[in-house]
Amino acid sequence: MNYNLHTHTFRCNHAVGEDREYVENAIKAGMKVLGFSDHCPQFFPVKDYYSNFRMFPETAFEYAESVRALQREYSGDIKILLGFETEYYPETYDEFISFIRPLGLDYMILGQHFVGNEYDEGSYYAAGTSRGRAFLSQYVKQVKEGLEKNVFTYIAHPDIVMYNGSRRFYIDKMTELCECAKEKDVPLEFNLLGYMNKRGYPNIEFWKIAVAVGNKVVLGYDAHDPSVLLRDDLADNCLAMMEKLNLKPIEFEEIKLQNENL
Repeated sequence: MNYNLHTHTFRCNHAVGEDREYVENAIKAGMKVLGFSDHCPQFFPVKDYYSNFRMFPETAFEYAESVRALQREYSGDIKILLGFETEYYPETYDEFISFIRPLGLDYMILGQHFVGNEYDEGSYYAAGTSRGRAFLSQYVKQVKEGLEKNVFTYIAHPDIVMYNGSRRFYIDKMTELCECAKEKDVPLEFNLLGYMNKRGYPNIEFWKIAVAVGNKVVLGYDAHDPSVLLRDDLADNCLAMMEKLNLKPIEFEEIKLQNENL
């Protein structure tokens, strides 16, 4: 792969390595484009909750400055982009957008790790315990609502949601999600980290649906460690899986990065 737009940093509190290490390993791997898309800050309307698996607001500007400095320093070797990965939470969306807009992001990806709003009792980790129809329906509804904001470059691990109901219902709901993404011209990500850690995704059932709908697809490393960018074996295995499914990653030039609403 000659690009990766799914790269985290130590600021999210569960990744390791310095920003420069990611850049230098991407260059060693022969990549032409590296996008940083760390887990963004969120602003929850409660006093007794603050997630420890995302960047704190006070580090966001330093993050942007670090990436932009590397962008200038390595301009002759690789194209570096500044982004965020975020969930779509209706209650916090406006404040979140107001906060990040001054950073001048190049792009943003939608990674819906939670169904609900994360901080309340009605929220659940999407990749956690398998749940039923209402859970899957809410996941698809939230992703679609996020896409309607027209700010996301692609959907990270769209198959992350764990579901234990009927196969027919899964096919119907995920077809709905895939059709919305296709209509919006938003690619879907085949996630290398999920493959590496055997997390239950990539979900072959989902990708058969994406093939039938005709979605665009990218391969995202979801790198939380600089060494992952040098794992050609993992990338080759993912690409081989994609080829068997008749999925071909699009070229970087085919990806629509920026949107007037971001």
